[in-house]
Amino acid sequence: MTVAHEMWDLQVSPEFEKDYRKLCRKNLGFKRAVDSKVAEIQDNPLHFKPLRAPLQGVRRVHVSSSFVLLFEPLTGARAVRLLRLAHHDEAYGV
Repeated sequence: MTVAHEMWDLQVSPEFEKDYRKLCRKNLGFKRAVDSKVAEIQDNPLHFKPLRAPLQGVRRVHVSSSFVLLFEPLTGARAVRLLRLAHHDEAYGV
């Protein structure tokens, strides 16, 4: 027996939108990987790794090994805010 649950709503920060456009423009494979991760996040955002101070409340997931997608679950609103999509070396300077 499977239990149906609702997908969380999606909110996108201007920074994430800019990162997504820049990184996915010429790389369809990477775009698919990001879109797949976003779908997983919408399905169960609390599954992913929470970060510590000063980024507490933010969670992360790796995309294509070198990139990190940072997001914030807004549990009261059942929404997820996508914050950044960046190379691992640059991602945590939110």
